This record gives sequence, structure tokens and C-alpha cells, in this order.
Amino acid sequence: MNLKRLSLDEVKQIPIVEYLSRSGFEPAYIRGTDYWYHSPLRGERTPSFKVNTQKNVWFDHGSGEGGTLLDLGMKLHRCSLSEFLNLINKDNYHNDFSFHPPEPVPKLKENKIEVLNVSEISNSKLIHYLNRRGIDLDLAKIYCKEVEFKIGLGIYKAIGFPNVAGAFDLRNHWFKGSSTPKEISLISNNSDRIAVTEGFIDFLSLLKIDLPIIKSEIKDSDFLVLNSLRLIARTIPILKSKPEINLFLDNDLAAAKAKETLKENGIQFNDRSTLYRNHKDVNEYLVMSSKEKKTQDLQQTKMKGRRQ
Repeated sequence: MNLKRLSLDEVKQIPIVEYLSRSGFEPAYIRGTDYWYHSPLRGERTPSFKVNTQKNVWFDHGSGEGGTLLDLGMKLHRCSLSEFLNLINKDNYHNDFSFHPPEPVPKLKENKIEVLNVSEISNSKLIHYLNRRGIDLDLAKIYCKEVEFKIGLGIYKAIGFPNVAGAFDLRNHWFKGSSTPKEISLISNNSDRIAVTEGFIDFLSLLKIDLPIIKSEIKDSDFLVLNSLRLIARTIPILKSKPEINLFLDNDLAAAKAKETLKENGIQFNDRSTLYRNHKDVNEYLVMSSKEKKTQDLQQTKMKGRRQ
């Protein structure tokens, strides 16, 4: 069956925040209809990339550039307009987009999260979010919960990852936050080695990646999930007790600063970010490698069909 290609105007209607989320970029914070990101186009420490969901346009204050999804797509993929349109339409890539604005988001001044209910993950939107990030539901269920929470007058649901204080780091396709108190998360296997990630999506991605060198480095390992680089100082006593430390942090300036903090405190570690040096983080590596594998499998299937 031939699928209808999206026109230029239809591609422009795709919500930019949804496209960024699908590409592995989540907002650092939200103010009304403005979503603020660490720029996906360059490395930066302070979020200066803004998407206005009402107008569905973006502006990068660091570079002075902006525009529609078309402009962003061409810059992200370093391609022409026709190439970006082909990418959107390739392999039914566009079918998951909703063509609807994101759910209304509470203002930051109302950003007090109240957890209402914790249960096993079953919400279809949350499952879709996990799949889009390359995470299997069965794996997520081992470590995560479905959390219903309230901010202001709104009630929402997110994937919740527990921290050492019993609160949750929360993620869904539009929201990134946490209940209080904000803390690190620790998964202990009584090991002398420990693997450190920035967030729980990266932690789950490590368990999912089928790369021998990564699998060998995390085998029987403890796991420390920072949940925020600002908590790096709290991890020093834990890390000093481990003979082997493997860091799987992002490839950006903020992570580089965190590594310097560890060095200043006498922490010796193995920097494993070089294993995915061409990607923003562990999850982006997982998503892109999964897509490449699907493409290879499809090509092999077609070749077998031709031989027969």
C-alpha cells in the first residue's frame, strides 16, 4: 500500500517539541508556552534554545537563528529541504506524530509536584514514549513505575524512577521533572564496580545496548543514576568506595564540568563517553543504532527475497 506523503505545509504543522522529543531532546524547563532546551545544534551549559508551542517556532538565543520545523530539521540533519522532507516521509516515519499541540503545561510557580498514585506501567502513551526511546516495556517495569501526579489544578501521568529518598524522577513525552526530595538513585548488586549515568533513560539504555564492550563493563555492576548533574558532589563518598568507576555521561560541557569535579575530589574513573562520541548521550546512541539495525535487517530480508 502506498502511503500518502506529507506536504511542505503538513510537515510545518508537526509540533517542534514532539519532533525534538522523538529525536531524544527533552526541555530543561517550561514557562507557559515556551519550552527551553539545551541547544540541540551545539553544546551549551545554560538552556538558550526556545520553542514557542503556540506559534510552533524555535529560536536559538546562542546563535541568533530560528524558524519553523523545516529550518530546524535541515540544521539538525545538515541536509537540504528536499532531503529533510524525504527523511520525514521515509519508512512511514511521520505516522507517530500527533499533529496536535502538546498538553497544557503548568507554570513554574505552580511546579509543586504531588504524587497521587503509583502503579505498574500500563498507560499507552507512556508505553509509546518508552518505545520511542528504544526501551522495552518489560525492562522498564523492572525499575520504573507509572506515576500519577498533580501540579496546580492539573493531573498527569509519567514514567517514574525511584530515588534513594523514595521520591521519583518523572518523564513523559512532554514533561521532565521530579517529586521531592530530589536525590540520586542507586541500584546495588554488591559489586566493586559502578556505572554512572545522568538519567534513568540512559541507565535503561545501557541495559538494552547490544555492544560487547558495554555489556562487559556493566556486567554485575552497581549503577548510580545522578538524576541531575547538580547532585554530583553527593556521590563522592559512594564513588570513593568503588575500585572501578565507569562514567556514561553526556557528551557536552556540563558533563565535562562534572568530570572535573570528580577529579578535583580525587576520584579516578573510566570515561566511557568515547564509546558513543558521535552521539549526545547513551539513549541517542541506542535509538540510532536500533534504527540502523532495522534498516540492515530490512535490506537483508529484501535480498533474501530476491535470491528466492
